[in-house]
Amino acid sequence: MKEPIIEIKNLNFTYNRGKGNEYQALSNINLNIFPEEYVIIFGPSGCGKSTLLNVIAGLETADSGEARALAHDLMHLSKKDFAYYHRYELGIIFQAYNLIPSLTVLENVALPQIFINRNRSKREDHARTLLERFGIANHADKIPTELSGGQQQRIGIARSIVNNPQIVIADEPMGNLDSTSAKNVLEILRELNEEENKTIILVTHDPEILFVADRVIYVKDGAIIKEEVNSTKVKKGKVKAEVPRSPSKELNEMMKIYHTMDDSQINVLIMPYKAKVLVNRFSSRLSAEEAGKFEDLLQRKMLGTLTDEEFADNLSRSFVDGGVGLSRKTAQKVVARVNDVIGIAQYIYQDYHQKPNASGKHDLITNKEKADAVTQYLLRTCYHGQVGAMNEIKMSRLKQAVIERVMTDLPKSDFYNYLDQSFKDSGVGLNSRTARAITEELELILVVGYGFKLKKDIKSDK
Repeated sequence: MKEPIIEIKNLNFTYNRGKGNEYQALSNINLNIFPEEYVIIFGPSGCGKSTLLNVIAGLETADSGEARALAHDLMHLSKKDFAYYHRYELGIIFQAYNLIPSLTVLENVALPQIFINRNRSKREDHARTLLERFGIANHADKIPTELSGGQQQRIGIARSIVNNPQIVIADEPMGNLDSTSAKNVLEILRELNEEENKTIILVTHDPEILFVADRVIYVKDGAIIKEEVNSTKVKKGKVKAEVPRSPSKELNEMMKIYHTMDDSQINVLIMPYKAKVLVNRFSSRLSAEEAGKFEDLLQRKMLGTLTDEEFADNLSRSFVDGGVGLSRKTAQKVVARVNDVIGIAQYIYQDYHQKPNASGKHDLITNKEKADAVTQYLLRTCYHGQVGAMNEIKMSRLKQAVIERVMTDLPKSDFYNYLDQSFKDSGVGLNSRTARAITEELELILVVGYGFKLKKDIKSDK
């Protein structure tokens, strides 16, 4: 067993100690991180995960406890030790890139080598090699603001490793990126970990990427509430484009850890994931910046801070004016589709009819009623004008599959296979394209409805 590269014992950290706004960000943290390990620190916004990362980086000093990284006592770092740690042993990747706009891309990457006394030609040669590795060498003489968010983050990663540190820490490095750029960043981090043997510590609130880590540290209210080893991670393999398990099952298992959170807190925690899934579903032609703006607007819409009219106005406004740049007609279609998905998702996860019966009481919604409504929605959305071609047996089989996917643990892949299986072999008998469309639309509904279902499932388990 290797010795830990980072050791944290009984760590406590309080902001504004002794003042009226005193707040304990970390409480009795105990954590070991080992050489060449890929660790994700996961939790909702404000849970203390970035504070923990700052302590590991030596940027914050805790009130009590122990914190060591390599040979350094992080509780008592001298200026000389701090400089050495950051120059030679630690690389930092920021969500906001933190590039210097007055310097070129090449100069930004080469900058840390000035502080280790490498001459200009050598540092520029090395920086150019990293830019070539990350596919942005042809932008070396541009300034960072001329490039996309994904390109700027690759510049930030190149800068973080230019001095070949042993540890790389990343604070929400995909937070400002579209899905394609985020996958590129994940692949780069995988290579650094598996091919260059660097220790990676990544902070995120995105449950979609947890599968890439060797170990996930779950944080809530400043405390570590669980550590989970990923025994299924395949070393030396490329990061997959999709999470290995269906999003609803992945989220369900993850969110049980946060069972004491109320519905609104759960919603906020997974809202960025919901928005990303919706944007990926509705649009594939947006730039990274436009997709990011789209996701921000979707989050506000789902949180109820944007009306339909405001949502459509922002979608159709030009990007330079703070919008997404869709046509007015397209924007209105998007608003309608989003409302449709939200409406059916909420219907699945509510227990009672909204209107009371004749006696003034609210009746429970049966699984059959839910299956009928969802099936009609799926056929209307994905099967277009061919609903009438569904015979009674086909319809019955499809409704049963919907019930099992929504109400039980039927895997997404099994649901698709049953829809695609021929009618004579006891399947639904849809063509593969329609089966795929229905499967993905139902998955979208399950993701958007999350927060309602989890809370009820957890309560019913008690």
